[in-house]
Amino acid sequence: MVAQLEKVTNMINNPKRKSLAVYLYYNRDVRKLQKYGDILYHSRRMRYVILYLDTILYEDTIAELEKLKFVKKVRPSKQDDLDRDFVGNLSRIAADEQLKITPQKDITLLK
Repeated sequence: MVAQLEKVTNMINNPKRKSLAVYLYYNRDVRKLQKYGDILYHSRRMRYVILYLDTILYEDTIAELEKLKFVKKVRPSKQDDLDRDFVGNLSRIAADEQLKITPQKDITLLK
């Protein structure tokens, strides 16, 4: 009980979150994963779920999910590694493309 209280106080003080990719055998088992974290995305065709949860519970949740019979495999999601700071990046890319696209004059048309 004391360990759970410590986790809750740490969650309030440190709200960082991570995501997991959980592969399933059947799509009907998605609702069972709701108690482990927030479902961010569900691919019905490829039968996986992106689960969003707190960093403090991350390691424990992975161990619990791997023990479940309806879970095929659990992988850390690559979403956390992506740079999501897009401020200023688009204008820099557009300026670079403008330099590449400068039109060339065709000499054959001038004759």
